[in-house]
Amino acid sequence: MASSTESVRTAIARRPGAPEWALTALAADPSPLVRAEVALRTDLTAEVVEALADPGRERDRTVLRRMARHPALGRRAWLLAALNDLVVQRQLARNPSTPSEVLTWLARHTDPTVSGAARARLISAALDTSQQERLPVGVRAFLAARPPGQR
Repeated sequence: MASSTESVRTAIARRPGAPEWALTALAADPSPLVRAEVALRTDLTAEVVEALADPGRERDRTVLRRMARHPALGRRAWLLAALNDLVVQRQLARNPSTPSEVLTWLARHTDPTVSGAARARLISAALDTSQQERLPVGVRAFLAARPPGQR
């Protein structure tokens, strides 16, 4: 159960327009509940994203799982992809900011949800919008289900 001061800190972390200095301080909060709320924000500085998406510094799985969806994750996705956490890997496969190199690695995952989502993202990235729109739904599903070496 959250203490009253912890509840105040989580409320600040959720507050739109919270100042950068406050979010930076809350990202280092001892409470994983507070850090998890910070991880949901899309307006984090690169330093905060770096700290919360680094499994070497951030030990809480909820925070790491939330960071796997972050739009500014970029190259930090490798750190999270290496975790043996299926939820993190599923989030990464669906995250538009996950680099194609990480998606290629995830496309070989044994979990069909991870590999299928990663393959679908790779195919989508290879086609321009008009090409994507012209593909029948069944073809898109077929391509997403095929391993990269079998296309």
